[in-house]
Parts: sequence; C-alpha cells; structure tokens
Amino acid sequence: MAFLSWRDQYRVGVTHIDQEHRYLFGLINEFHDKHRGGADDKALEQVLNRLVQYSEAHFRHEEETMRASEYPLHADHCALHEALYMTLFRLSEELAANSLRIDMDTHRFLRAWLVEHILKHDLAFSDFLAQRAKATPAVDDKAPAESTEE
Repeated sequence: MAFLSWRDQYRVGVTHIDQEHRYLFGLINEFHDKHRGGADDKALEQVLNRLVQYSEAHFRHEEETMRASEYPLHADHCALHEALYMTLFRLSEELAANSLRIDMDTHRFLRAWLVEHILKHDLAFSDFLAQRAKATPAVDDKAPAESTEE
C-alpha cells in the first residue's frame, strides 16, 4: 500500500497542475519506500533533491496559471510556496550535511505539506476558477449569426 494515495478529491481541475501533483505524490512515495527499505542517506538525498527541484518547477507553473487567471490570492499563494520550498530545501541541505535524522515526523511533514496545501489552498484556486466559469456565459459558436437582411 502506498504511503500517499492520489484521490479525486485532490483534483484542481487544471490538467497540468493535477499531473504535477500526482508526480509529487510519486516522489514522496519513492522517498518513503526507500527509507522504509533501508536505503542509505545518499539515496534518500537524491530523491529529496528531485522533490525540491520538481516542487520549484511545479510552484512556478502553478503561479503562472494563477497569474494568468487573475487569481486574487495569487500573492498569498506565492508566499506559501516560498515557505514550503524553503522548508524542503532546508531538509535537503540538512540531509546532505548528515544533520537530519529521517523519521516518521519527516514522512508526516512531506505528506502534510502536499495534501494540506492542495486541500486548503489549491482547491481554493479551483473554486475560484469554477465560480469564474459560472459567471462568464459560454459563447455558443454554433449559433447562427443574426441576419441583417429583410
């Protein structure tokens, strides 16, 4: 059984964001599996570094999508991303310096930052997009143009 399982309730409804979230789930599961399997710190460090790098790219993509959508909480969301990124980066640095002991608290943190961030903050963006879609009437390009001839 996976440490962290993807559920439909995590879907934001923006394809590339959802795909990236699923990949982040996979990286956290890989980290967990390697640790539980007795991998050395170097192997764990490599996975954590990939998680740091991918998170940075994901946050940038998500922020670009929010900016393009004129999401009113964009700046607040960027600040959350920065704090999360710095925490992940610090964990990675501490592991590289042999000053981090990987334990279940580390695993719980990784699970919590991703799941809670999606459920509390990314789904708020999803709600914003849904509300905006409801407020914007769809254009029916199949409707016949009005004739000016009589």
